[in-house]
Amino acid sequence: MTIRLMAAIAVTSAGTAAVLAGSFDAPWAVVETADKSDVRKEFPVAITQVDGKSTRDPRQTDPIAPGKHTITVRFSTARVAQSASDEVREVPMDLQPCTLYRIAARRTTGTNWEPQVYNEPLGECRKKFQKN
Repeated sequence: MTIRLMAAIAVTSAGTAAVLAGSFDAPWAVVETADKSDVRKEFPVAITQVDGKSTRDPRQTDPIAPGKHTITVRFSTARVAQSASDEVREVPMDLQPCTLYRIAARRTTGTNWEPQVYNEPLGECRKKFQKN
């Protein structure tokens, strides 16, 4: 029984490693939720979809190929009941290679908000793919 379990774990681990290795064979981008900022009146969002496909983790996407994508984010407040359309925004983005994007919900008035996007280089990706 133990040998079968170890073999199953080895096969699963090898398959997972192969999937992850393939994701990093070319330059990539990542989108993640930004931290809360009282000064900028920004709050974390949930990243729910990339190009209409659900994400595995609402805090960060898997590596994404550079190019044009639609990122769906959700932000709800406990202050008042919001409709689904008030909670969700689709953010069209042109993702650059080797770049990390952070999205926050910036409060405008009352419970209204708009997505705020920040970006910075992905060091390990740039080191691997960009020759300077």
